[in-house]
Amino acid sequence: MKQIVRTSLFFTALILLSAFSNMMSVNPSVLDTSGYILEDDKKVEGAIVKLYQDNLIVDKLSTKKNGKFRFILFSNSEYMIEINKTGCVQERVYLSTKNAGDLADKYYFEFVVDLIKSKEFEGVDVSNLDFPTAVINYDADADEYVHDKMYSKSVRADLRRMKAEKDALKK
Repeated sequence: MKQIVRTSLFFTALILLSAFSNMMSVNPSVLDTSGYILEDDKKVEGAIVKLYQDNLIVDKLSTKKNGKFRFILFSNSEYMIEINKTGCVQERVYLSTKNAGDLADKYYFEFVVDLIKSKEFEGVDVSNLDFPTAVINYDADADEYVHDKMYSKSVRADLRRMKAEKDALKK
């Protein structure tokens, strides 16, 4: 009789522990992000694309003829995608999956990175391009990932200023 009670208590405890651990383990949401690397409106083969998660490199690839890359990102992290190609300015795209939407959901985001030739800004201070050229965050109202439009607007203003400086050097 004691053996039956002990076995019964053991299995009851095991069931409760299993139920409790299932309640405590929550699947993270996933962001399936992809993009195309372009130069002069043509898809770029051989661009090096690095993925950083919380400032550590976690993946690296070289684009094929289609110029496409793809990464799966998990919730509650900060990511940076860095694109390098010889003769072009290094570009970075910042993605935050912090404060993401519904846990266990899968989100999709696709974007294009249009590379800038280094010679376009020869002789001009391009230190602003050390920062990301785009920022992507989760928008809770839309329940999707979006470009930060204000940030992109400031980057475009910096690019116009640098182009004007380059044009002034030609005179």
